[in-house]
Amino acid sequence: MTTTNWSLKVDRGRQTWEYSQEKKEATDVDIHLLRLKEPGTHCPEGCDLNRAKTPQQAIKKAFQYFSKVQTEDGHWAGDYGGPMFLLPGLVITCYVTGYQLPEATQREIIRYLFNRQNPVDGGWGLHIEAHSDIFGTTLQYVSLRLLGVPADHPSVVKARTFLLQNGGATGIPSWGKFWLATLNAYDWNGLNPIPIEFWLLPYNLPIAPGRWWCHCRMVYLPMSYIYAKKTTGPLTDLVKELRREIYCQEYEKINWSEQRNNISKLDMYYEHTSLLNVINGSLNAYEKVHSKWLRDKAIDYTFDHIRYEDEQTKYIDIGPVNKTINMLCVWDREGKSPAFYKHADRLKDYLWLSFDGMKMQGYNGSQLWDTAFTIQAFMESGIANQFQDCMKLANHYLDITQVPEDARDMKHYHRHYSKGAWPFSTVDHGWPISDCTAEGIKSALALRSLSFIDPISLDRIADGINVLLTLQNSDGGWASYENTRGPKWLEKFNPSEVFQNIMIDYSYVECSAACIQAMSSFRKHAPNHPRIKEINRSIARGVKFIKSIQRQDGSWLGSWGICFTYGTWFGVEGLVASGEPLTSPSIVKACKFLASKQRADGGWGESFKSNVTKEYVQHETSQVVNTGWALLSLMSAKYPDRQCIERGIKFLMQRQYANGDFPQESIIGVFNFNCMISYSNYKNIFPLWALSRYNQLYLKSKI
Repeated sequence: MTTTNWSLKVDRGRQTWEYSQEKKEATDVDIHLLRLKEPGTHCPEGCDLNRAKTPQQAIKKAFQYFSKVQTEDGHWAGDYGGPMFLLPGLVITCYVTGYQLPEATQREIIRYLFNRQNPVDGGWGLHIEAHSDIFGTTLQYVSLRLLGVPADHPSVVKARTFLLQNGGATGIPSWGKFWLATLNAYDWNGLNPIPIEFWLLPYNLPIAPGRWWCHCRMVYLPMSYIYAKKTTGPLTDLVKELRREIYCQEYEKINWSEQRNNISKLDMYYEHTSLLNVINGSLNAYEKVHSKWLRDKAIDYTFDHIRYEDEQTKYIDIGPVNKTINMLCVWDREGKSPAFYKHADRLKDYLWLSFDGMKMQGYNGSQLWDTAFTIQAFMESGIANQFQDCMKLANHYLDITQVPEDARDMKHYHRHYSKGAWPFSTVDHGWPISDCTAEGIKSALALRSLSFIDPISLDRIADGINVLLTLQNSDGGWASYENTRGPKWLEKFNPSEVFQNIMIDYSYVECSAACIQAMSSFRKHAPNHPRIKEINRSIARGVKFIKSIQRQDGSWLGSWGICFTYGTWFGVEGLVASGEPLTSPSIVKACKFLASKQRADGGWGESFKSNVTKEYVQHETSQVVNTGWALLSLMSAKYPDRQCIERGIKFLMQRQYANGDFPQESIIGVFNFNCMISYSNYKNIFPLWALSRYNQLYLKSKI
């Protein structure tokens, strides 16, 4: 019997890891997620350890295994960690506010930070596979010290050596400067201003915050509040020690105003524009003479928006960065109020435990997203009817996760329609997203072919279609959460240094192709729907957009996965679903591109550096997820070279474990081009999906 102190608890998608002093029998889900057994050796009921010899056996084993690690509310839980700059914000917020994390949680966080330390130079990077930099190293170093690790611990000494050899913490990017200033380990005068008065600008101005990408907007909203209030933690003995440890000169002798634009070369990805430098100069001058009346008005206004975001998301908030800063804002304004403790309770939603320790996820999970893809992969296998309980549960999760109503006062708080949408994670989170809605629609429609399913009604699915129609941009494409509201030149105001394309919500091939697929499926199920002509026009505009952004080599740049194999999978699937002829030059070029990237072992493998450089970079080894995407694309387009496809299928079968699981390989997700993120369920979804399509298309064998 396998035992564990930690177990995952779920409730309508909410995931929390609970610790027990006494070890308990581990569930299949716990064993899978925590790697309590050597990968490939765990054998849930119905599985066996005989390797698959045929594609049909591989499909059955993959389905059997993955169905057994479905959670009791119907979703598939997984690791959505990867970024290293998230957890320190939580640790610093808890330290400043005096909120104590449980001791077992602290131990696991420390274990994670040490496990993810670069063994060569002792530093940390922007994400778990990145090179060491000042942002990552400073914040993890500070976190370890705040969690009680002494300064003379060998790993801490090694980290401090790296930091000081590379210029110290004065060269940390602006988000790091913000967190250090909040901790009282950096002077507020060393930051470029985060002008809270911007929030009072009328929406009709192109630079108004309501026009920014929602993630950017919701991060700089509480940041501007904290900056305006100069909310700062107490100068404890430990903070005094940190002041001495992380800088190359005495803290009191640092010229802080000279540090505003001091960003280490190790960190700089997106440099400040000349326009932003001029604006920052003007804002620094304004800081000396700002109107107290106007600032107080802006403080009240922004806190109202912060409270709205908290309440609309049940204190989850859109993401981990604004989650912790919002919590800090509530503490600053109200102390340890009931709202503060609602925030504190929701920290658990972001803390994820895995084999390497406890991390902060890039969201409160990817529950809906992963479940929708899993449903589609299962449905294409042709054996979903053999797993009725699993499919009913998955349908249940789709059902309870669709957003039931629009947010209140949408216009005032810059929110988009959400009734009928699906979010990325849970209904409590509730932010509507175009491609999540599309994948929810596709899954709900696919499940209608199973006679034992109580399907989501076409009326409710039509509500989702309505959201998609309202989200289409003037260029014919779809952005992520909202329409593109601002001009592209707003990117000249990007102050982040480490991220690109954060200022507005751009149209993406992934979102656009997903929406096209969803509407194409809907018109097959409801050909006489009153809005069918509008849907047809929308699809045609979307197809035109997708073709317009295809690269000369036939690929599409992926913005949410790695990278060209991901973007090209969406591009091809979107065009094929729309009815585009398979002889279309766009489809032919895309297949030629993918075939040219196949490796000698039959697989595909793409490095995250493709996203960073925006040019295809081969990974050192083939990856099962990249291979799945490439094969799905080629088979969707009915690529004539079957040998190419069969080599890829053979690679997937060789990589599959005897129990039906697949190996966890390199990081596979991305945001804002420079930060990677994990999708641990992808390894189970996309190889199975590709194998299933191969069987349906070529072998046509019953399983």
